[in-house]
Amino acid sequence: MKNALILLAIIFIPFIWFIYKMIRYTDDTIGENSPLYRERTYEIQIEQYFITFYKLLLIFTVVMMLVLTKMLISIALNQHDPLIFMAALLFLGFAVYILFVFYVDWHYWTITRNVQLTLNPFHPSIHIDSPDQLATLTPDSIDRIELHLRKSDNPKEPLYGYGYYLFYQKDGTAVRINNIFFTHYAEFLERFFSHTPRQIIWHRIPWIPPIK
Repeated sequence: MKNALILLAIIFIPFIWFIYKMIRYTDDTIGENSPLYRERTYEIQIEQYFITFYKLLLIFTVVMMLVLTKMLISIALNQHDPLIFMAALLFLGFAVYILFVFYVDWHYWTITRNVQLTLNPFHPSIHIDSPDQLATLTPDSIDRIELHLRKSDNPKEPLYGYGYYLFYQKDGTAVRINNIFFTHYAEFLERFFSHTPRQIIWHRIPWIPPIK
């Protein structure tokens, strides 16, 4: 009986936790607790940004690639085998690519840290408070919206989804917001900024230019 209860707990506790997280996610994104129905302020902390399972997996991968590169180069030098040396270069190239991904990731962190974004559905607006930007965006103050994205059809590609919004105001200024803030709250833009002209601009690498 005790073993049966332990088995049921092992099976159902993760299932119940998953159901709870899904209900919470729905409530926070499109439900009563979402910015569609109440004013919400968001700020992404450094641990939320960097300490994720996917990024930890990438760190582990790059370490393994470098270890394998070192091992294969040693074997290639001992055996004078150019094929093994080519394999080492392949692993090294993959490690360099992952390090490049982290460089781009850090590039985007510079426009994410210390940024507070407030979404207000009662008087539809987006208020951004950051070290280099302070603005309140409304449907009447925005001339157009550009979404600059990495062009990729593969969701598993490390740079998939990287991008940023540019909100061009009618006074000629522009406000830049990391796309990560709207990953789960795009419905806010769809509902309250639906009449504002929008354009998606694709890039091989969506580098972040300085605001003019």
